[in-house]
Amino acid sequence: MILVGIRELKSHLSQYIELVKNGENVLITEHNRVVAELKYPGKENSDNNVQKILNQLASEGKLIPAKRKSTQISKIQKQNLNYKKQVDWWTLYQDSKEDKF
Repeated sequence: MILVGIRELKSHLSQYIELVKNGENVLITEHNRVVAELKYPGKENSDNNVQKILNQLASEGKLIPAKRKSTQISKIQKQNLNYKKQVDWWTLYQDSKEDKF
């Protein structure tokens, strides 16, 4: 079991994830108090079990599954979304400057 502070964890996250993949448990501390634990998921949290639970919730009507995966959005569409956000921000910025005078 390894103790690590939040700042150290943020700086070297990929190294700690590798340790967890190799079976090590990592305790995360904040101001010398343990606040979280990283450990490899057990069999009850495997992808197959999670998918079974999601399917069960969907069949019970408690969950509406996504119609498509987000990876189907093309790069061009993503660029357009980012551009629109920038334009909207700039417009808001200009409007706020005009309101002050």
